[in-house]
Amino acid sequence: MNARERFRATCRFEPVDRPFRWETIGFWPETIARWHGEGLPEDIDDLFAYVHFGMDLRIPIVLGSFENPGLYPLFEEEIIEETEQHRVKRNQVGAVIKEFKSGQSALPQFLEFPVRDMRSFEEIRWRLDPSTPERLGSEWEESSRVYDEADVPVFAYFCGLFGTARHLLGFENLMLAYYDMPELIHAIGEQWVALYTGLLERVAPKTTIDGIDFWEDMAYRNGPMIGPPTFKEFMSPYYKRVIDCARSLGIEVFGVDTDGNCSLLIPLFLDVGVNMLYPFEVQAGMDIREVRRTYGKKLIIQGGLDKRALAVSREAIKQEVESKLPVLLRDGGCIPSLDHNVPPDVPLENFEYYLDLVRKIGEKFGIASRHV
Repeated sequence: MNARERFRATCRFEPVDRPFRWETIGFWPETIARWHGEGLPEDIDDLFAYVHFGMDLRIPIVLGSFENPGLYPLFEEEIIEETEQHRVKRNQVGAVIKEFKSGQSALPQFLEFPVRDMRSFEEIRWRLDPSTPERLGSEWEESSRVYDEADVPVFAYFCGLFGTARHLLGFENLMLAYYDMPELIHAIGEQWVALYTGLLERVAPKTTIDGIDFWEDMAYRNGPMIGPPTFKEFMSPYYKRVIDCARSLGIEVFGVDTDGNCSLLIPLFLDVGVNMLYPFEVQAGMDIREVRRTYGKKLIIQGGLDKRALAVSREAIKQEVESKLPVLLRDGGCIPSLDHNVPPDVPLENFEYYLDLVRKIGEKFGIASRHV
């Protein structure tokens, strides 16, 4: 099987030659820097690491992301104030932030957001127009043909609805707006649907899309940032419309990326048509064995292996992987992966041991599935 066939079979809970290899959703740049001192070639960065470690790649069509809620054109960056250590600027998504000039991974301080009310939303709404000709780039027609014939899965990346509203308003302002300005949140939802259904109708006829990835990141350690009633009013109707459109265009896989404890969100996302979730953070109380027992083949599971074990010992890695992975691989619909990026306290040799262990277990299930 090639990677595209393997991914499709995995998501359909069909037999595969081996599991799809995507054993981590990412690497911290500081992790790669550490590994350079432990034998990783200097020319390998946090992106080329996927190739170096032999993972099954995917082609991204980035229509929105954790960094951009689908704005086009982006705002021009503007330096507002600068000191020896800090810089205050308006970034490309219209927020005013204060950041360290050193480039360290610390999160910036957000001072202002592009949307404050309905009027300010209407002022930037044109940046969320799916019909803007330049949005897909000048090489889209040629690229789409290549994507259609690729032997790796093709994913469209969206900024999810909660993620979009948070980008536009900021977290605290969004929490208040659900109560104080519900008409604004619904207006954002309507534009979100128009943006992504419009883009899908431009993209899908040109190339086969295997899945959609929605970035949400809408849960903390103790639970989601909004409760079920708020989700059902402000998210469910809009998600259903986007996913219904995507299904009509032949797309089958709808994944949501959210950290934290997402237990309360799972049935809500299933109700709107989502059928894949990740990364199932263990330190937030997520247990992929329990998720599988509860939802069976309704949900494709990616992640759920505790990244913290990789910093402890080989014995801890073995315990973590062997206690979870065989249970999930037995039923299919599982992409073995850590529950977040590989942190900088993980030695390179421990990560390589983890990869080898996961792949040896996966090969056994691949051999077994060929005899089904």
